[in-house]
Amino acid sequence: MASWDDLGVFVRVRYEIMKSADGELWFNLPTVGERSQIVAVRLVTGEDGHPWAQITSPVGRTAEIDLVALLQRAGESVVGGVIDEKGLALFRHSIPLGDTELTGFERAFRVVVDVADRLELELTGADEH
Repeated sequence: MASWDDLGVFVRVRYEIMKSADGELWFNLPTVGERSQIVAVRLVTGEDGHPWAQITSPVGRTAEIDLVALLQRAGESVVGGVIDEKGLALFRHSIPLGDTELTGFERAFRVVVDVADRLELELTGADEH
């Protein structure tokens, strides 16, 4: 089962880290064609008092997106949801650290990035994030 330190090593070995802070890592993942998405993974404490890995990827600026369309399209995903953080619409999903094998994070990263990239393309037509 994964700890935050294990996950940090896992991410650092596989991806080029763009930004690192205490309990937070930022990296880039390719999507389709020449497109890519920024991914942030953060250590958070869940409502259950246990450590979770929170994975986010930006969709676009909240003020520039049709929020009803964003909510409808994000609702099609099996996992995750959308939030606003400092004016940026993010697709977000969280995984309990102690219950998940490290290899399970690769799939979660990919799902978050693929949904965020699809939403960004559909709603903004851009590839800024």
